[in-house]
Amino acid sequence: MQYWYDEQIRRYILQFIRIFHAFKVAEGGRDGEDIRYNTVPVRYADPSRMVSHLLRENSENVINSTPFIGVSIASLALARDRTQDPFFTDTKSVTERKYNEATQSYSNEQGNQYTINRYMPVPFNLSMQVDMWTPNTDTKLQLMEQILVLFNPTIQLQQNTNPFDWTQIVEVELTDIQFNNRTLPQGVDEQIDVSTLTFQLPIWINPPAKVKRQSIIHEIQTNVFADFNGQNLTDIGYDEDIYDFFRNFDLTSRVIVTPGNYRIQVVGGAITLYDEAGVNPQKWAPLLEMYDKTVQDSISLLKLKIIADLDDDTQDIAGTIAINPADETQLVFNLDTDTLPASSIGDVDKIIDPTKNYPGDGTLPDLSYGQRYLITEDLGEGYTNWSVVASANDIIEYGSTGWTVSFDASTKSDTVATSKNLNTNKVYRWTGKLWMSIYEGEYNPGYWTLVL
Repeated sequence: MQYWYDEQIRRYILQFIRIFHAFKVAEGGRDGEDIRYNTVPVRYADPSRMVSHLLRENSENVINSTPFIGVSIASLALARDRTQDPFFTDTKSVTERKYNEATQSYSNEQGNQYTINRYMPVPFNLSMQVDMWTPNTDTKLQLMEQILVLFNPTIQLQQNTNPFDWTQIVEVELTDIQFNNRTLPQGVDEQIDVSTLTFQLPIWINPPAKVKRQSIIHEIQTNVFADFNGQNLTDIGYDEDIYDFFRNFDLTSRVIVTPGNYRIQVVGGAITLYDEAGVNPQKWAPLLEMYDKTVQDSISLLKLKIIADLDDDTQDIAGTIAINPADETQLVFNLDTDTLPASSIGDVDKIIDPTKNYPGDGTLPDLSYGQRYLITEDLGEGYTNWSVVASANDIIEYGSTGWTVSFDASTKSDTVATSKNLNTNKVYRWTGKLWMSIYEGEYNPGYWTLVL
């Protein structure tokens, strides 16, 4: 368990001491002397040795002045009779007002929302002892009369102003009175009369509460429809009993709104976070704090949407992520190859520049049936090692009749095709103009999702 300290017992003591901080006694009035009303000091009666020395002016021959009130803890014990379900959790939701940094004040707008999980506190009985040190019986009676009328039978203390602290109110009950600590008859050596009052406080000690910032709305998708050609709702036959009548109109666009509208760039095994404009790299930590989540290395997932239909998640590409300790703007991405789509036109052995490499040259294996290569440069009649005419972005294949063009890119401008590079296990997609890695690139808001 992590260290924490909320000064709860200390607050109970301080609030209890404040009960006795303003009592006064009358002194003087004899032989025409004016009556003085002096406030009786109150202090915690278990001070450090240094404080005690200061009070005695660093001398053993000085006794404490009177009158004064000393407060101390007599006992602290578990209250088994008040023990309740130790595993109970109470959940509260709270919305704070938005804070304006410019004016240093709270506005009337809604700010952050939080969820507070309060855990069952532990009950204790706190016994407090109050010693009244007085020089004579008259002073003692003045103090006792002022104090005793307050407890009929109890008074309430509020230990803090936190509205979500369900134990902030405590009852203080007077349970015992010791009028005098001396025996009778008294001798002439006793100079101070001490009376003792005992109080009981049924207190609670709270474990730390869990405060989480709410992030219920992760993404908003807004449907924007075409106009109604000048018609009003009555003209188009609006029926209030039809729940979703707007679906009769053509969908023209969809607006994606996510917190921060962040974009990401996927390159190999690195995920870089960018601002809304896709220009400036951003740190991942502030975004994760919005959701009160942390990345669990090799457990948390990143899902990438490679098709335009946001409602279709059957073709999402996923992989585990981990924090990159060397770069706060990047996450380490470990692709799950099982989520890659299958090749629609067959796999290729490698992506090559046929003007520089050929079968059996040391970079490519010797000729064998079924070899397939995606080429990046044009092949003309002058390349005798290939004996085929092909263009960049074509796929060539070796068969019984030699090399042939298996995929002619010049005739596939309206075709979407996928092929896996067996050399790197990456899947590439033909866009009609060029081949692109099916998952590497930039992703707009709404087309990538973190599963933490």
